[in-house]
Amino acid sequence: MFQNLLNVCRKTQSSVGYCCPKTTTSFVSRRQYSEGIDSKYNDVEREKILQVINDSDVTNLSSYEVSKANIKNFSQWKSSNGKLKTLSDIEYVEGFSEKSAKKLFNSILGGPAKQKKVANKIKGQILQPALSESVRKDCKSVLTVYITVNSVTWTMIDRNNYEVQEWKYYGIDYPDGKKFQITDILDIAWRVTRQLPEADMYVMKAEATTLRAAGSDPNNPKVIAVNLQKAQMVAMIVALINARSHTEEHESEDAAKDALNQRVYFLRPTLPYRLYGTLVGNERVSTDQTVEILLKELNEISPNQSHAYIPDHLQSMFRSQKDLQKDMLGHCLLLSLTFMDLCIYRNQERIAKLSKRGE
Repeated sequence: MFQNLLNVCRKTQSSVGYCCPKTTTSFVSRRQYSEGIDSKYNDVEREKILQVINDSDVTNLSSYEVSKANIKNFSQWKSSNGKLKTLSDIEYVEGFSEKSAKKLFNSILGGPAKQKKVANKIKGQILQPALSESVRKDCKSVLTVYITVNSVTWTMIDRNNYEVQEWKYYGIDYPDGKKFQITDILDIAWRVTRQLPEADMYVMKAEATTLRAAGSDPNNPKVIAVNLQKAQMVAMIVALINARSHTEEHESEDAAKDALNQRVYFLRPTLPYRLYGTLVGNERVSTDQTVEILLKELNEISPNQSHAYIPDHLQSMFRSQKDLQKDMLGHCLLLSLTFMDLCIYRNQERIAKLSKRGE
């Protein structure tokens, strides 16, 4: 009788490629694996893992601990079967073992370590001061401030939705024949700072530290005076922003009176120019066309923060401005997007683009 049963199994195996006992064993093994991996995470962790896996594109998913082959397998599987309903569903994706699945899940809970490694490929200092991981994670809003002698422009971004919430231009008028004193500059800086919205973090472009780097002619007193005035303006606005934040946070804490909570960060100025192609050689070009192209692409909220969203009313505001205002608004926006992509979201594609260009 046993021999007859064995013959039946052999015939079945030759016709369909497997026998009944082998199929049963394989099914039980997979089921045990599923139950084990689900039980290792609580409800909050499972929800976070599923959200990242289901909503991430190939670029974002590659920032976690997962092989390129498994990313491809998962993308193909998801296009045919839809999103994962539970963590155990990943067992049906070709290439994922329990070990590789746990490695991916744990890296999602621990943060995209691969993105940090890629960020190191950009040569030189990106940001001053350095941005701590705790500040980056806790940041909910970022205000970028772009300062010139004749204007101050700012862009407010909500970190959760990567949405531009405010985008404004403030022109500075200089009365004819009046020589500005330090108190006049302070008055302007004070009026500007009072209009700036509150944010968790403030970003400006790093200013030149030498006359040559600033493009100043040592033999031209007027140019030197203009750059000096701008440097004074920047320094005053930075001080007022930090003082405002310091007062609001610690007005009742005696122990914190001597501690300055630095809220202003300075981004290397060449990064947005190189990233968006608004620098030809050493000459900066207008941002009008670049921003106009971007606006057509940034009209929807990205579920995985792969790009910004700019509402219609802000797009209309930009298009209604004169050329000079457009240029300043454009530089401020590009500075803001560069900071968000490189330092907050750590967009791997953007970082790789800059590293290839030698930044």
